[in-house]
Parts: sequence; structure tokens; C-alpha cells
Amino acid sequence: MTKKTMRRGAVGAISVALLGGALAMTPAQADEPTFAVTASDSSVAVGDEVTVTVAAENVQDVFAYELALDFDPAVLAYEADSASTDVTGSTYASVQGDDLVVLHTKLGTSPAAEGDVSLVSATFTARKAGTAALAVPSLKLVGTDGEARTVEVEGASVAVDRIAAPTAVTAPKISGSAQVGKVLAVSPGTWSVKGVSTRVQWLRNGKAIAGATRSTYRLTPADFKASVSARVTATKADHADGTAVAKAIRVTRKAVSRTGVKVPGSVKAKAAFKARVSVKAPGVSPKGSIRVYAGGRLVKKNVKVKDGSATVWLRVAKKGRSAVRFVYVPQSGVEGSSRLVKLRVR
Repeated sequence: MTKKTMRRGAVGAISVALLGGALAMTPAQADEPTFAVTASDSSVAVGDEVTVTVAAENVQDVFAYELALDFDPAVLAYEADSASTDVTGSTYASVQGDDLVVLHTKLGTSPAAEGDVSLVSATFTARKAGTAALAVPSLKLVGTDGEARTVEVEGASVAVDRIAAPTAVTAPKISGSAQVGKVLAVSPGTWSVKGVSTRVQWLRNGKAIAGATRSTYRLTPADFKASVSARVTATKADHADGTAVAKAIRVTRKAVSRTGVKVPGSVKAKAAFKARVSVKAPGVSPKGSIRVYAGGRLVKKNVKVKDGSATVWLRVAKKGRSAVRFVYVPQSGVEGSSRLVKLRVR
């Protein structure tokens, strides 16, 4: 911690009011004095209060003192007029930057402080999660003879945690049809803390589905035979995140497909012609392949369907009427379908 510059002249001003006398310290006969910063709790939550004390043990002949308690104002906020001491006399405390500056002096012929004393105790409120270091870069003691000396003070710290996470009072719930291509929706639920914001992550068999972070989700072929649920996370400033998972549904129904075919009004025998095949399924961009049957015989297979469409080239040998069936062989999660087309062959 960088040492702070104390207000110049403060000790001198105090010293003028001091009585004459000798510093009553005999180190050879008494325990060495110690000075330390302590906190009433080493860990608190945002919004909690914590008492910080600068204490001294085994001191002798302390008539006045000046100290600056260094703290992080982003993490801790000093409660005005909360600074106090068990040393009799007059105390002056004020916040200067990130220091709580304390000046104290006894009055008149009051005896000097001795033994174990609290130089200052002050109340702070935790305002933000983090760790606040507490230090006294300089502590000046003045004896009854008016002489000042500076001593070292052991520092401390306070960890400020976020407030406990909100919990779900009413669990999130999924609504909608468990069919590929259909849209599911999840309610946010209700929470133990008011004013939370919520975000959603849809899950497939317990694992996050990439990009599925809205309150609605359209089931895809990849969800067929899977368990789909949604995790709702509740957030609020200075609180830990709360989570709840909606009861999963199992996707048991395939998307229904329809196959359509466009062919010329008539075709020439033995001449190649083009058939355009379209496959539609609500909420799905169908993939798979097309098989073609003419007269009950397989004449084309494995014609790839891309984005719901395919092109098939065919020939019919005989003139007259010919029935051709186009069969959609679907991907997983989509039902197959077919279309019978009657051709006039000239």
C-alpha cells in the first residue's frame, strides 16, 4: 500500500496543547507496544456493515495521536460520524480521498493513555464485491512532553461477496408441442428477489444448444428422441446469479413433410426431361434424398435434397401414359412422403 501524506502541521497543532512531562516508556521493563488494524468480519456481503478498528496494545504515555486509515471507497463506504475511540479527549475524524483521517488529543491535565486502547473504531458499509485492503500508512503518537514518534501498524483486509443468489419461487415451465419444427416457449418463473433480469439457455440432453438463448426455441431434427429443457438464470446487481431448470420434455413426433413435383405437360419418348422436386416441412429445411419409381420399378435413387429441393433427370421409353412416383427419403426427425405424377409421353 502506498504511504499517504498526513496533513502537515496537525501534530504540531496538537502538541501546543500538551502538558510538559517525560515519556514514560521503559522498554526493558514493559512489553513492546503493537498496533494493528482489525475488522469485525473478514468477509461480508454487499450491503452489510463492518466495524474497522485501529487498536494498540501495551502503549504508554499517549496524550495525542494522528492517523490515516486507508480504505477502498469503491468497495467500502464510511458511515458519517461513526468514528469513535475509548481514549478520553477530543476526536476529529474526516474522510480525505481514500483515507479516514483521525486526530485525537486529551485535554488539560488529563492523564495519558496507557495499556490496551482502541485508537479509532469506524463503521463502513460494503458497497461493491471485491477485496478492500485496510492500512494505516502512518500513525503518529505524541507524549506528554510534546514529542512525536511514528510507529508501524499491521494492516488487514475485508472480502466483500455478492449477496446470496435469488432462488426460484415458481419454477420455469416449458409450453408447446414436442414435435420437430414446432416452437417451444419457456416462462421465466418467479424469484425470491424482486427486480431480477433473466436469461435463457436451451438444453438438449442436459447440454447447451448453441445459439438457443431466447425465450422461444424451434425444435430441429437434432432434437428428435432427445430431452429438451431450458435453464433460466436470474441476475441482479451485487447478487450472485440464481438458476433454475425447467422440466424437460421428450421430442417424440417427427415433422410432417409434403413432396411436390413439377414436370413438363408432355415429354418425348426416350428424351431426357427434368423434374423439379420440392419437399416442405413446417419449421424445417428438409434434407435427405429422392427415389423415383416408374411402373413399380426403381429408376433413380439417392438424388440429394438440399434446402428442400432436388432436380431429377428422367427418360420414358414408351409412348402413352406413364405413372412416376417420387419418394422423399427423409433425414432423422422428419417423416417421409411421396407424390405420384402421370406423364403424357408422345
